Amino acid sequence: MAGLVAVTATAGWFLRGQIAMAAMERLYGKALSRAPDDGLADGLHVGLCGAGGPMPDPRRAGPCTAILAGKRLFIVDAGSGASRNLSLMNLPPARVEAIFLTHFHSDHIDGLGELMLQRWGGGAATSPVPVHGPTGVDQVVGGFMTAYTLDEGYRIAHHGQKVIPPSGFGGAPLPFVAGEAQPDLVLIDEPDLKVTAFPVRHDPVQPAVGYAFEYKAAG
Repeated sequence: MAGLVAVTATAGWFLRGQIAMAAMERLYGKALSRAPDDGLADGLHVGLCGAGGPMPDPRRAGPCTAILAGKRLFIVDAGSGASRNLSLMNLPPARVEAIFLTHFHSDHIDGLGELMLQRWGGGAATSPVPVHGPTGVDQVVGGFMTAYTLDEGYRIAHHGQKVIPPSGFGGAPLPFVAGEAQPDLVLIDEPDLKVTAFPVRHDPVQPAVGYAFEYKAAG
């Protein structure tokens, strides 16, 4: 019996890579077998890709909200772990049309670099992802892009420009003024979609905003 156990353990050791790959395939096959928006009625839907805070919590990722307007995917805030949760929800970052940041607390932005990278590399994006946010968003986005500059070159060299188009790297910051006395600001105004930013109180953080999404709203 001891010999049988030893042989089994030895075989398991040498086959550990194949066993791990098979387990991962089953796990991801189950998680990604059906997109969450499959079968949903055409409309506006909201999902949480993170609801944690700055304190460590193994059960929660950082703040992240997924907005589905029909089949269009938008993200509000990008906390740590947001990209991985999106993929596990079968809402791959490659689908993200734009990112909206409410404010610049670290736990609301510390996953932004990874989200921009996964959106770029996961879908061969040819243009940076738009990142809407109040005054200061250009500094935040620029900081992440600077931090990822070396990796940008590595990714292009490793995967090739067809998979990783150089023009798609990073984010395109779209700042707007959002003081308490400022009126609500329409950021997207299309026939089927309207996104409005409005100032909120989040002392001592300034500026801070919320976003209202309207999809196929009645006239």
